[in-house]
Amino acid sequence: MSDQGFLIYRLKDTAILVAWILGLLLIAGLSWGLTGSIRSVLLQDSINRSLVKTGDSRRLEAPLAQGAVKPSRAFGPVSPLGAWYSLSGSANRAFFFTLMGDGTFLPCAAIVNPQGKVIDIIPLSSRGEKRLSQVSPGIIALYVRRIEGGL
Repeated sequence: MSDQGFLIYRLKDTAILVAWILGLLLIAGLSWGLTGSIRSVLLQDSINRSLVKTGDSRRLEAPLAQGAVKPSRAFGPVSPLGAWYSLSGSANRAFFFTLMGDGTFLPCAAIVNPQGKVIDIIPLSSRGEKRLSQVSPGIIALYVRRIEGGL
């Protein structure tokens, strides 16, 4: 086999591999994007079950659209990853996020009033209830500032 034939053969194999990887990324991206509404409803049901188990009377009503919570900064917010929901029978909103404290992930919901201030942080698991009291107040204040700053 000549050097030119080997080079063409090598480029062909590389192109097939790159096309295969890009195809997988495209399928994964489409799957993630097209199932967003289903994922948010399933998350809402899960959070409501957690609130029932903890004895909290508040319930999530509906997921808020991405543009429903407007940033207050002109150059874009530093918002944490999470999901916004409206609360039934209240003007307040709930923000679902995962708090990282002492090397563990704690699923939490922050209740935010219409003025954009965090009223309460609710742990959404029995382990979270125990661990939230052990998390540094500085870390909790950091999350509160980031949630309020993302509005």
